[in-house]
Amino acid sequence: MENLTIATVQYELTNIQSEEQFWAGIQAKVKEAAAQGAHMILFPEYLTAHLLSIVPELTHLEACQYLDSFTVKYVEFFQKLSREQQIIILGGTHICREEEGFVNKAFLFFPDGRMEMQDKLHLTPEEQNRWPLLKGEELVVFDTDWGKAAILICYDIEFPELSRIAAEKGADLILCPSYTDNAFGYFRVRHCCQARAIENQLFVALSGIVGVLVEGRPQIDTGYSQAGLFTPCDFPFTEQGVVVVGESNQDSVVLAHADFSMLRDNRIRGAVAPFQDRRPALYEQELRRTTAVTMISSTTESISTDRPGRAAGTTQPLLELRESPSGGPCR
Repeated sequence: MENLTIATVQYELTNIQSEEQFWAGIQAKVKEAAAQGAHMILFPEYLTAHLLSIVPELTHLEACQYLDSFTVKYVEFFQKLSREQQIIILGGTHICREEEGFVNKAFLFFPDGRMEMQDKLHLTPEEQNRWPLLKGEELVVFDTDWGKAAILICYDIEFPELSRIAAEKGADLILCPSYTDNAFGYFRVRHCCQARAIENQLFVALSGIVGVLVEGRPQIDTGYSQAGLFTPCDFPFTEQGVVVVGESNQDSVVLAHADFSMLRDNRIRGAVAPFQDRRPALYEQELRRTTAVTMISSTTESISTDRPGRAAGTTQPLLELRESPSGGPCR
């Protein structure tokens, strides 16, 4: 498949009154996307947290337990909907319990019943301090009819190592379901999506939550987003590296077309080739140097604080360097 039509969702936190209303809203968006010819629809991070608005305020632990109670229904609902509408569905993310605790997990459902999953790998300070969530430990790169893809959940896109690893494993598309509650958070994620597309010469699709609940919740009650599909800023794409973006903070399904033949043209005939021109050996060498300097510095500080007569916190080099007559360092 050379062309993939992606529907990426700006999902509004409407004031739903029941669980049935929540599922009906999801179904309507999927049907809308399928009717417009989309092969895939991308919902945002913390999608099922919208269900917290139909119950009294909960603690973060109680919220995790409550959301996990929907896990079986969540999976069955999206599997059935994907099969009926013949569309791939990234069902946002859903908090569910695993053996050691709760995780923030993305689920990708295929019409043939296949399911791919990705845990969030980096937790924001709020997720670490308030939510009882565990960090994921594996980056999944999976095969599709159009090529390989990976899912990086919101904050994960801000760590370039993950996208580079995905690209090195053959990914041509990164899906980024996100939740940001203000412009600062949104533009951090948005600009990182665009940076990752440039660095690795691939597509990045972004979805998000918009709107404000009338009755606030300590978990998810307001969103700021502008969904879109991003590319390298180079031939044969646009100067801005944007295929399409939605209208900011409006409930909508944004349709975008990813032409993978254009991606190949970019890698062959683009003005620059940042993925091809990367220098892993150099980066590894510099990383080893940095690690060595850090270890020497730590050892020196430990020795200096243990010496009688030397004030704690003062340091002295283990190796003293001086300039040789030729200008190079020597011992």
